[in-house]
Amino acid sequence: MKEVRVDLSQFHFNIDDARLARAGSDSKREKGFEELLKDNLQKVNDLQFAADEGIEKLATGEAEDISQVVIAVQEAEVALRLLVEIRNKLVDAYQQLARMPV
Repeated sequence: MKEVRVDLSQFHFNIDDARLARAGSDSKREKGFEELLKDNLQKVNDLQFAADEGIEKLATGEAEDISQVVIAVQEAEVALRLLVEIRNKLVDAYQQLARMPV
């Protein structure tokens, strides 16, 4: 069995914690769950449109670099898969709450 080692220093983690947001500035309003969900849905939608546009340009011969189109399509696919998994987890959590005795 091979041992896999990963150097985490190469990764940048974006920590968006409510405590950090409150520590920064009281004048900024924190985003609620609904706003975060809408923003991320819009980002996924934008990635889908960018991928479709790249595919269209590739089909018409306007795209100069096929690798950029492939990357855009892969980003859109990964974002959509993540969104579907988040939806599945939310539905599962709702169903578990609905089954709880009152």
